[in-house]
Amino acid sequence: MKSDVTLLRRIGSISYDFFLVFSFVFFVAGVVILVNNKEPITNSFFFFLVTLPAIFLYFSISWVKGKQTLGMRAWKFEIIQKNGDNITFKQSFIRFSLALISLVGLGIIFQFLNKNRLPIHDYYSKTYLSSIYK
Repeated sequence: MKSDVTLLRRIGSISYDFFLVFSFVFFVAGVVILVNNKEPITNSFFFFLVTLPAIFLYFSISWVKGKQTLGMRAWKFEIIQKNGDNITFKQSFIRFSLALISLVGLGIIFQFLNKNRLPIHDYYSKTYLSSIYK
């Protein structure tokens, strides 16, 4: 199955979600600082271990339960399986993990090298982006 969502719309959605996630990370940092007796976070690896699962939960719950992140909703497309059903948590984990690789540009290159024009994270998670209004 081929995605009918253009690269421009994908980038628009990613940009929108980036700003939301950036704000969310600030919120998580505030909570961690409060729990840490109002001391700044000095261990960046610890902070990474706290924020990455929180970011994953945002994307995973959005994809699995509602088929969309807020960025996808703004750009009017959703993520589905080939049969049109919601994706699974396993698919969302695969997609999220590989999307980190895609963010450095490899996913876009991969998108132009396969017949269905899917980025690496959609190809291996067997998910597709579909326009809501066709």
